[in-house]
Amino acid sequence: MSQLCRMAAIALVAGLMLMGNTPQAAAAEPPDLDALVVFRHASDVDPAPLADFGSAPARLLNRVDDVQQVAVVDLPAGWQWQPPRTRRQSLELFVLSGTLQWGDVLLSAHDYAYLPAAAPAPRLAADGEVEVLVYFDPPRDTDGNQVRVRHADDGGWRPGIVAERDAGVRLALEVRDLLWVESTGQRTWLLRARPDLVVPWERHETVEEGFLVAGDYHLAECLPEGIVEGSYRPGGYFYRSAGIVHGGPASGSSDEVVWLLRTPTTLTVEFFESCEAGSRF
Repeated sequence: MSQLCRMAAIALVAGLMLMGNTPQAAAAEPPDLDALVVFRHASDVDPAPLADFGSAPARLLNRVDDVQQVAVVDLPAGWQWQPPRTRRQSLELFVLSGTLQWGDVLLSAHDYAYLPAAAPAPRLAADGEVEVLVYFDPPRDTDGNQVRVRHADDGGWRPGIVAERDAGVRLALEVRDLLWVESTGQRTWLLRARPDLVVPWERHETVEEGFLVAGDYHLAECLPEGIVEGSYRPGGYFYRSAGIVHGGPASGSSDEVVWLLRTPTTLTVEFFESCEAGSRF
């Protein structure tokens, strides 16, 4: 099986890259609504010092526990931090604006860095004001001990087209991998789509997490109380539990969109004609 097929489908709201519709069996348990976060925006969150990132002011978007967190961090000019040698978290970082010194490497807007808990930590420094998106996660056996950096000008964008026979519509997308673990399907990637992107009703069998980097996006979620609609602007964030149907004909954008997406395991997708057809509530 090719790498592309093993990745399965990237579905938006997240983005989709599907070489064939490969749905998984229905989950035994209903979706975990306690973990669901949708239509949250960084600009609506008051900043507070983030101890795990040099006490820089941060707008916390999600906190599962003391170890697993997501935040937009505002680094003031002159901020410096040396992460401790022994750390309890892996760190993924995406520069939203400004430039950040990452050891000997300069990170600019839309550059990405990954720091496993077991890797030697570089010193971080901001000459001017910098805005970064950071993800903290519990260590995994597959993390390794290698720091990884991807620059925005490295390229790597490639077409991802969902076949019309699978989705009912033709969806032309571009994707760019930032992190991918073949053994588990864990993945972090960027998805770029043209204006007027509309996705069918869809469902995934893994958690899906997204942050809107650019553009706008309207989306519907199929929840126990019915269809709930909302809109994302840059800085918008969601954390969707496995098994929740979303998308549908109300989804769409008025401009080109760029999402940063994450899944802890392989993302597969099932398409449905209606919210009710795929709902497990």
